[in-house]
Amino acid sequence: MNRRTIFISILIVAGMFMTLLDTTIVDIVLPHMMSTFEAKPDDIQWVITSYMIASAIAMPVVGWLGGKIGHRNTYLLGIGLFTTMSTLCGIAPNLETMILGRVFQGIGEGLAVPMSMTLLFELFPPEKRGIAMGMFALGATFGPSLGPTIGGYLTEHLDWRWVFYVNLLPGILVIYLLMLLIKDDRKKHVADGKLDILGFILLAISLSSLITALSKGNDWGWSDEKTVLLLYTFSVSLILFILVELKVENPLVNLGLFKFTFFRYPVFSLTLFGMGVYASYFLLPLYLEKLRKFPTIEAGEILFCPAAATGIVSLISGILMDRKILSRKASIVIGILIFIFGTHLQSKLDLEMGKTQIILFLLPWGIGMGFFFPALSQVSLGNFKGEILRQASALQNLLRLVGGSVGTALSTHILISSQDGHLLKMAEKSSWYSPQFTEFVAKLKSYFYYVQSTPEVLLNKKAKAFIGMLFQNHAFWHSFGDAFFFATVCGILTLIPALLMEEKIEKANSSDSSNTISFDG
Repeated sequence: MNRRTIFISILIVAGMFMTLLDTTIVDIVLPHMMSTFEAKPDDIQWVITSYMIASAIAMPVVGWLGGKIGHRNTYLLGIGLFTTMSTLCGIAPNLETMILGRVFQGIGEGLAVPMSMTLLFELFPPEKRGIAMGMFALGATFGPSLGPTIGGYLTEHLDWRWVFYVNLLPGILVIYLLMLLIKDDRKKHVADGKLDILGFILLAISLSSLITALSKGNDWGWSDEKTVLLLYTFSVSLILFILVELKVENPLVNLGLFKFTFFRYPVFSLTLFGMGVYASYFLLPLYLEKLRKFPTIEAGEILFCPAAATGIVSLISGILMDRKILSRKASIVIGILIFIFGTHLQSKLDLEMGKTQIILFLLPWGIGMGFFFPALSQVSLGNFKGEILRQASALQNLLRLVGGSVGTALSTHILISSQDGHLLKMAEKSSWYSPQFTEFVAKLKSYFYYVQSTPEVLLNKKAKAFIGMLFQNHAFWHSFGDAFFFATVCGILTLIPALLMEEKIEKANSSDSSNTISFDG
């Protein structure tokens, strides 16, 4: 493994990092977009949802496209499309143009992320793939974690449009350097089959219906006819898609991959684990910014610490696996157990903890992911090459994204629904006329009267309003505990398929058998 290999792998991970950064960097600028475009909250949410849908729909095409234009060119097409559309998003004069740009950005991410994993597998020999997947995990965790911090900094010091312009120079450099360093490999990856158009249409309908329902379900209501219709459409189109894929000669998604135990159980684990990971990704910024009132940049600094832990541990665990000190299955199980402990600690986050204590509570969560992700990718993809490797990588990343969408939606539902229950419990336990409560109200009125110079006629009203806000805040806090417990449950469920994993080699043949990258120069 020479310096050139390391440099190329850094470029590949950098491009992937850039696309994953955009999954969260935009969140922080949505209020600014609403003001600029005079958009409603329901409309502005499509800036996020459209990106997720487009990315999910593009991923299954990677297997076919890589066989037509090569692995290098598929990756560069994804990065090129993402970079070009970043310009369109940056100059967008209205919401419609912004959403159009985000759709094509999402397509770029959907092509680049699975293919980056494929390229790293081809770049490194089997005995060095632990470090390769450690690098992949480094980029995959740093991107979403740093998004809010970078977005907040750019918005505060420049303009919200710079969250898109910031992609231009790195994107151009990655494309230019990889075109120089990696030879065009389209002749090595020949796929004669036609694109499964019917399968693509059915999967696009299924995924767009599911992700839209999950994104909007909490706003519309889960029993609302629009939500129910979308979930029904998802179910019917998914069943039809499976029936088509089982019969068609060149399926869009190779369902036969699930017959391999070394792929089936890791992918099930990844889907469940992804639900827990993305639930925490969604909840932690809310806890820090909305409940604890940390500034965006400071909240980002806190979230950077577990992300850094993930990156460091990913590289260490990769090296340990390459040197046969740690088995892949052991790394996965250790990672899950530490993750479960980490999400349990998250459920104990309260209203008084300082910055350092919060970071200490979040570190096990990040460490667990560092042990889990590199090992899982090695088990699930390590026995594939060529066309099957492309298909497996795309399917694995697709299920990760779907699992993340489900986890985010369910954690949002728990956060909202349990808040009302906690508020009701506190109201039942408290009495406005109890001695303790009467004494507290009296002290509160004295504070308002003597410190804030509140008129006497308004003291009672102001005290009630303050106590109501206090109740709301505590109910919000308790609901976070419930939502983080959901992430813990996801971790526990992940143990089931993880313990069933086998690391034995099973032959997975492909007509497209090349598994090496050629260098230029």
